[in-house]
Amino acid sequence: MSKAQNYFIHAAVLIDVDGVSLNNLGKPDNATTDDNKVAVKSIKKGKETYPMVSGQAWRYWWREALALNGWELSRITKAGKNQFITEANPEIHPDDDIFGYMSAKKIPKLDDNGEEQKDKKGNTILANATLTRVSPLKNSILVAVSPTKILDEFCAMSRHMEKSEDGKEEVHSALYEKQTYSAILKGMFSLDLDQSGTFTSVSRSGFQNITNAQFESIKETGGRIIYDTIYPSVEKVRLANETRIQRISETVAALKTIAGGAKRSTNYASVKPDFIILAIFKGGNNPFDNIAIRSADGGEIYNDAIKEAILDNKPYLMSDVYIGCAKGFKPDHDFTDIVTAAKESDIKVHTGSVNAMIDAFLENNIQTVIDSME
Repeated sequence: MSKAQNYFIHAAVLIDVDGVSLNNLGKPDNATTDDNKVAVKSIKKGKETYPMVSGQAWRYWWREALALNGWELSRITKAGKNQFITEANPEIHPDDDIFGYMSAKKIPKLDDNGEEQKDKKGNTILANATLTRVSPLKNSILVAVSPTKILDEFCAMSRHMEKSEDGKEEVHSALYEKQTYSAILKGMFSLDLDQSGTFTSVSRSGFQNITNAQFESIKETGGRIIYDTIYPSVEKVRLANETRIQRISETVAALKTIAGGAKRSTNYASVKPDFIILAIFKGGNNPFDNIAIRSADGGEIYNDAIKEAILDNKPYLMSDVYIGCAKGFKPDHDFTDIVTAAKESDIKVHTGSVNAMIDAFLENNIQTVIDSME
């Protein structure tokens, strides 16, 4: 039997946006138009303000893109006053597999004959049936590379109204305010290749991903058993390689068609990456966390940091490195020094458009690495 091998796709992105309100916070303290004002999310570093998009919002867009690309998403049901759960069936629903879940619920406890057990008062005895799964896909927030002034935009919804009772035509304005900004947003993500398509049913917090029945179902339909690296006694069941390759590839490929954000009717912008760097590493720390530095025009790609990330992590690198950059984003930027320095260390770096590099990365690496994890 094989063991998990601690392999990850590590990646970072830059997204160039203008005049957006991608992720709103709610009413700010300084609202002036009858409290009809919405602020965008931002964070401070020292005294400076950086617009941001929450990691949850980015994941929401990502999941929607996967649904539009053909994934059958796990159904959400209400389980309590403020509790919602998925179907918690990662064998059937790929989003349960890749995005994780917590399904906290109780079910009737059955006796040896399959009948519901009752207490002395005749009430059904309930047993804990909580299933949890840590997401193999982990992502940061999207945050501006450089501090950015956020515009308080005063707006009015003005339209001609029907004539009043005295016959006069009236024009009314509904006043409101919103915030907008322009920025280069940076973010990063990691996708755990060992955990993708791999599940446990151990009755222990954090380890009971699926029920025993689901565990046996996966075994009987092409799955296989592996053992945890840290806890060798923990038995895991793994989906067929073909399924795992498809889910992993489709997850990353969805970045080519991802869309989302608030205020899209009047502040539409593309949230597809304008720059991406990705590779497969052994180990869970993403080395691409400092790929950009602040500048007057919102941010610059930081070649020295990229070179350092590649060369310092050569012992853990399990694939070539792929760098995609839209020509309209940084038309004069040159990656030659990165390619040359990597070549001198026997590392191959590919460069091209964002879509081309995502496609090349997936085509040349995912099946090879997954098939090696037998």
